[in-house]
Amino acid sequence: MYNIAQHYENIYQYLKTIIAHPRVAYLHPFGSSQPENLEIIRNDTIQNHKNPLFIFYDQEPLNFVYNKSLFDYIKQNTTGPYVLVSTEKHSTEKERICQEYNFAHVDYFFHIFAAADWYRGSEYILNIVPPSKRKLQKTYITFNRLTGGERIYRSLFINELYKNNLLESGYISYSKECPDGGNFADNLRLGITDQKLNPNLVEEAIVNINNISNLRIDFTKDEYIPNQSMVLNPIKELMESFVFVVTETCYWQDKTHLTEKIFKPIVLRMPFILVGCVNNLAYLREYGFKTFNEYWDESYDSIADPILRMQAVTKILQSLNNLDIDRLQAMLIDMKPILEYNYQLFNSPEFIKREWDHLTNSLTAVSKLYQFVPPYNFNPMLGQAIPL
Repeated sequence: MYNIAQHYENIYQYLKTIIAHPRVAYLHPFGSSQPENLEIIRNDTIQNHKNPLFIFYDQEPLNFVYNKSLFDYIKQNTTGPYVLVSTEKHSTEKERICQEYNFAHVDYFFHIFAAADWYRGSEYILNIVPPSKRKLQKTYITFNRLTGGERIYRSLFINELYKNNLLESGYISYSKECPDGGNFADNLRLGITDQKLNPNLVEEAIVNINNISNLRIDFTKDEYIPNQSMVLNPIKELMESFVFVVTETCYWQDKTHLTEKIFKPIVLRMPFILVGCVNNLAYLREYGFKTFNEYWDESYDSIADPILRMQAVTKILQSLNNLDIDRLQAMLIDMKPILEYNYQLFNSPEFIKREWDHLTNSLTAVSKLYQFVPPYNFNPMLGQAIPL
């Protein structure tokens, strides 16, 4: 079992074994991103030292414009050298930030550790039943609780489901009023500039979504649907659904970025379709997980155009919806080896240990490269050690 509350202290204690006086910066509480949320673990008895500051911005996606106030604050109020540690293996945003601020960088899959903590003990939830004992009612289930900012793609996805008469075939959670971003229509119109969306597509989506009554799976009496992506619920509806359509945090960007959301269907032993950034399903497979290409066409993952990728996912749901419940039930049982394999991989001690080793080995490697342990060549103009 892993305790995510102890995560950055664990990292700090490791860094102390390879660097004399490391510093670890992270954001608290979870999911926050502003300078006032910055916490730094360090030895405050060391004055004016030039040991490294490891900046762990690993909970949320990197965004050069949005993160500027945070990184400006760090550069203005701390000393280097700096290492940015993110959860983005490939990322144009990360490259831009590191170039602008002269950061070294390390990547790892933070949400492996988070999901290991948040989903532990799921085997004791009595309403989670094996695939062979489920009584399917719906083709799919999907959660779209936050719909503002870059998450406007979820509104466009709901529009695709509407146009293809698929709303009644799934359990859908969708917020017209985003707790973090306001009205869906206002956000969609901002996407014309921000995401270069076709204005005709935007207006079509607004008209269609206005024709839809509230889509709620649970919390039907609340004004907003709570953002509970770290919680396994509602169990009844999950167990009645054939496939879990995972709408990830990131969609438009050129980056590898997955969160705890992708591990939900794995813990529940459910097949899944990923609505995320291009090539992120392939990224998940790099960690050893099996996906479902023998049951439907997963080439959608490699479609660079975000609208065409979304439409390819909708086409899969159409095909599945054309099958009767008995056929879906039989397919689910046939998938048992994949579902069980993924479940066992996620819950194996070796899985989280492998990612911990990747992180610590990467921290060791970057420390050697930048010669943080004296003697090293420190460039006062850059505020950073010079690589060998």
